[in-house]
Amino acid sequence: MSKSRRWITLILALIALLLLGRNLTSKDESSALSATKNQTSTYISMNSNTIIYNTEGALIYRITSDKITYFTVNKVSWFHNPAITTYDEHQVPNWSARADTARLSNDHMLYLYGHVEVNTLMHNSQLQFIKTDSARVSLISQNVTSNDKVIFFGRGFRSAGMKMCGNLKKKTAQLIGKVKTYYEIKNIHQQH
Repeated sequence: MSKSRRWITLILALIALLLLGRNLTSKDESSALSATKNQTSTYISMNSNTIIYNTEGALIYRITSDKITYFTVNKVSWFHNPAITTYDEHQVPNWSARADTARLSNDHMLYLYGHVEVNTLMHNSQLQFIKTDSARVSLISQNVTSNDKVIFFGRGFRSAGMKMCGNLKKKTAQLIGKVKTYYEIKNIHQQH
């Protein structure tokens, strides 16, 4: 056998092995995907209103949504078109949040996905609302984070950054990375 024939045979054998490996890998991925799709929910609730209390019996959250789907296997609830309201220690509503979907995990983390908007319900707050594509909220500590572009809208300003971290209870929020802020300066004319 000539050297060129050996090289061609070796290359064809490598191509055959690569295609065989790729075929086996794609079967594994598709079977994992179908297992997730075929997982049955424990229950589905339409037009739900979920109220969450702390250990002392004080209202801390209210979540309304068009639909909730709960999965026992991984202890996850999916909310469709959720609206979340948080309450302070005096049970006064202080923040509301909306998203396309939300996932509540067993460790009390709420993941918001798609057109996330967080609005203040406090009249004296300088920050009026926050927009981003996704956010994560701890229902225990009320820490909120986002690794997507975030825009803050406030009284007389607008700020944008690449990430955000904050705490709803402490009423703090910080933009991180490439932060740009625009201020509205009102022109006050004094009349004489």
